[in-house]
Amino acid sequence: MWKFLLCLGLLVAQITQADSTGAECGFAATVDAPRGITSACEFSQRQGFIRIYVDGGPEFDFRPKANVTGNYVDAEGQAVYRRSGLGKQGLIFQLPNRFLFVYWAADSLACARDSLASDQGCEINYGGLIFTVRATDAGSINQLTIQAAGLKNGPQAFIHEIDGAAHTAEVADLDANGWPEIYVYVSSAGSGSYGSLVAYAVNMGKSITPIYLPPLTDQGAVSAGYMGHDNFAVVESRLIQRFPVYRKGDTNSAPTGGMRQLQYRLVAGEAGWKLEVNNVEDY
Repeated sequence: MWKFLLCLGLLVAQITQADSTGAECGFAATVDAPRGITSACEFSQRQGFIRIYVDGGPEFDFRPKANVTGNYVDAEGQAVYRRSGLGKQGLIFQLPNRFLFVYWAADSLACARDSLASDQGCEINYGGLIFTVRATDAGSINQLTIQAAGLKNGPQAFIHEIDGAAHTAEVADLDANGWPEIYVYVSSAGSGSYGSLVAYAVNMGKSITPIYLPPLTDQGAVSAGYMGHDNFAVVESRLIQRFPVYRKGDTNSAPTGGMRQLQYRLVAGEAGWKLEVNNVEDY
């Protein structure tokens, strides 16, 4: 245990505070207006304070209102509100006389297996919050490390022993509260390729805590015919799990029951964040 704590302490010490990230910014008269002309911009967020520089345009400084999530005050003392609507594509801010749209670079929100297994791991920058994810890929049991920087309460790091290989990591905001989550998808070694998930949610920019995914066997009838070969992905504002359905007598390589898709939503549970099924489709 002491070796684990020492390693964790060293990892945390290596994380630096997030500074800024490049994005595209645009303006509209209403929140549902079509995306118009955008300009390069720089977004930074530290301890809840937000600063946005629009290339060749205005600068914005937003100060959070105490204990009111998504509410800010600009440099002139006017109210600013963070609105939902872009999901993992970006953020929307309601200014006194217009709406400011901040779009993240689409290719910077996910990491593939090779990148995760590299010496430096993979870094995802979401609105000034930096997630660094690294997973060894040297056998059936590997080690996954998730680091988070730019948090109000300081950097955090978590180490997991995983059964199999981490093949994808991606950032999303499933509950559209303006704070992201990090999802890492794992496939076990062997012919079954059973999928699993390691995920964390950002709590109002202060810290990150685990997201609980109940075992599929606890989901009742939806687990009937499950024998692995599942995959996960974020689609719009939901986490999707898909897997082939096996009938009695099917071999591992030849399922005949079609496909099943489970759609999860992120909710606040009694002891933290939880993913719960809200739709099931067979096809």
